[in-house]
Amino acid sequence: MKTKHLLRKMKALLSADQRKQLAKYDSLSKVLGKLKKKEAALREKIEGEKDKDRRRKLMRKLKVVQAQRKKGAKLRREIEKLRDE
Repeated sequence: MKTKHLLRKMKALLSADQRKQLAKYDSLSKVLGKLKKKEAALREKIEGEKDKDRRRKLMRKLKVVQAQRKKGAKLRREIEKLRDE
């Protein structure tokens, strides 16, 4: 294969990776937004709940959602770094 042909193939592969990263970034942003809303809703439920057992269960759910948001935000920052390079 000639050099021009190889370069075109390489460029197509790189742009495909960039498109995949952009799609992953967009879907991750949507999920993080939903998790943020869910976290706010759980906080409201916790404030209004008087039963200790139910409150404990809601707190566990809240901690899980917070951990998911933290992990997702970290992944999104990593994708941003890769995009900037």
